[in-house]
Amino acid sequence: MTELLSEPKMTGSAPNLRLTQWMAPAAFELRHASANELCKRYNTDSIGSDPDGDKAVAMIVLSVLIDGHREDIGCAALMDMTGVYDEFDTPVVEVKRVYIRPEFRGNGYSWILMKEVEDHARRYSQRPDRLGLRVLLETGTEQPEAIGLYEKMGFQRIDTYGPWKNDPTSMCYELVLD
Repeated sequence: MTELLSEPKMTGSAPNLRLTQWMAPAAFELRHASANELCKRYNTDSIGSDPDGDKAVAMIVLSVLIDGHREDIGCAALMDMTGVYDEFDTPVVEVKRVYIRPEFRGNGYSWILMKEVEDHARRYSQRPDRLGLRVLLETGTEQPEAIGLYEKMGFQRIDTYGPWKNDPTSMCYELVLD
């Protein structure tokens, strides 16, 4: 598990990361909260449908212990999108649904989640059928804190792709695995 970058502002335990199923209650609730927040940020009724859970390489939920009980505070997913986007002829995974509940932000938890996603992508890239793996993500102009995180972690801006090709609010990134 990755360590915190700074001491948490809230009382609680060290974070715990766990792999779970795409439709597990904690993962579903956190993805739903994320979708609601994005709808507010972009002033829309829907951000589109959830990705196909069968494509999940990893669905990660981050928890902390508060007052003696586990509190699920964030999630992130890594989806195998090989063959989905015409722009790419190599294996592709995409980071999806990175989310930390607002009251827990500013504690380094998103960094922890993203490092775990990166670790899963690195392991996945070692599979013989996934050599040359590209790690992509899409975010938007109304998510400056996400943009800052991704750039700090070494993601590089690339041309928009897939359904975001002509969306002026979309920004796409790639992490080059060494």
